[in-house]
Amino acid sequence: MNQGLNTVKRFALLISFFTLLQTGYSIAASAVLVGNAPGQSQIAQGPAKTLIDMASCRFSMTLSQDQWVQFSGLDLVFVAAKQLPRPTNAPRLWQATTSSGYEWHFEKPGSLSQPWFGVMCESAENFSRLTTWKPPQNDSFAMQMLRDDNDRKCPATLTDRGWEPNSLADPAQNYAFEPLGGAKSTGFIIGYHGKSRRHFTRVAFCLMQGEDVLVGSAESGSSTPLVISAEGFEQIKTAVRSIAFE
Repeated sequence: MNQGLNTVKRFALLISFFTLLQTGYSIAASAVLVGNAPGQSQIAQGPAKTLIDMASCRFSMTLSQDQWVQFSGLDLVFVAAKQLPRPTNAPRLWQATTSSGYEWHFEKPGSLSQPWFGVMCESAENFSRLTTWKPPQNDSFAMQMLRDDNDRKCPATLTDRGWEPNSLADPAQNYAFEPLGGAKSTGFIIGYHGKSRRHFTRVAFCLMQGEDVLVGSAESGSSTPLVISAEGFEQIKTAVRSIAFE
């Protein structure tokens, strides 16, 4: 009798296991695969669920109608528009060689009210203030510079109380801060606004899962700041909230 029950239990477990496998395969098959590998696309248009391979970061992201992502080697750009901007007005990764390796940020020279952001994949060990973990004091100067630069891109710390802006963030009256959390990621997003508080002039967010960190930002790239509306910032937040590490 017990042997018969054990057989039934094992059979039920096998059925559950193959059901989970089939469900996972179905989700992957229905998603647009974004990346550089064969069978993957460098551009995806919403409405769609995307599965993105970027360095060590593998994550899904949901696109609504009139939303796009474009993959360019090691970085990804999100744009809310009926069609992708022309290259002269498109968001892009700016890089420059420095003593720590290179400096980078995402910028957009035109259509400054358009919701968008760029994202890169980093390692958690290349930050010193993202969590309460303290790096070794005998690190090289180049590593310290790299961590300082990354910390400025992610000006909040994960504490026992959750995500909190740290001293690298602007005064609290200059930004809107929102912690982000889910089963597959944790992080925050910051929208910096001008004196009128009517528009957001810069956006930054960071999402972490284990040793992987997605660093996202949106800047104008010139002395004229972005003018993203509150509705545009909500579009950005909705897209960022949909990101889940796989």
